[in-house]
Amino acid sequence: MNSYMSRAEIDEISEGLIKVYAEQYGNKAVQCIDIEHFITAFLSLQIEYAAFAENDSGRIGFLADGETPLLVYLAGEITPYVYPKDTIVLDKFLLAEKEQGRRRFTMAHEAAHHILSKMYAMSSEGRFHTEYDSERVYSKEELVQMFASVEWQADAMGASLLMPRYLVENALAKFHKSAPVKVYGDTVFTTSDKTKIHSMARYLGVSYTALVIRLRDLNLLEYHDVTEYIAKELHIGGAVH
Repeated sequence: MNSYMSRAEIDEISEGLIKVYAEQYGNKAVQCIDIEHFITAFLSLQIEYAAFAENDSGRIGFLADGETPLLVYLAGEITPYVYPKDTIVLDKFLLAEKEQGRRRFTMAHEAAHHILSKMYAMSSEGRFHTEYDSERVYSKEELVQMFASVEWQADAMGASLLMPRYLVENALAKFHKSAPVKVYGDTVFTTSDKTKIHSMARYLGVSYTALVIRLRDLNLLEYHDVTEYIAKELHIGGAVH
């Protein structure tokens, strides 16, 4: 994939897809997107779970092309298994209740690969969703693959499918009176606002981190200098003038 697609284009296409989906299945796109139903009923893809045996433990999702084998544990043995084309395969550990946000985002990421292949008129190929591990040492080749344009676009589209603007704005209205969320510096939130973001994330069925990134991308954060937080919230160093 050599073409570049802007975040604005990705958002517009994703929200268009969700609009069509919502017109067909209104009850599936009211509070949060039923991403599994979107994938199976709307995109006509299959979803399977397996115990992954890949060398890279960060690989937790896979879009099968019917040719590329996935290493899985079968009867206790590591086995290369070829799944049917257009099957999204997720690592079994994602079935745990505490992994709901990661499971839904991984599904959306792989669904995005399928949609992007159609947009670029490309034949689909086996694609992994690989989570970045800050404690692991990656090779140059692994980093190039992880942050390649196609992976960035799939991440961006996955977020847009799970969190279309209208649903994020609905959550913001419910939990924050529609006001932008204040952020101090680039990453600091008050304890109260962190609690509200967590509530919004649960409401939307996504992780806290994914929602913060989405709020930033939708320009729904209000930036303040971190010194204001230090003075007003920590009460250190005197008043802010």
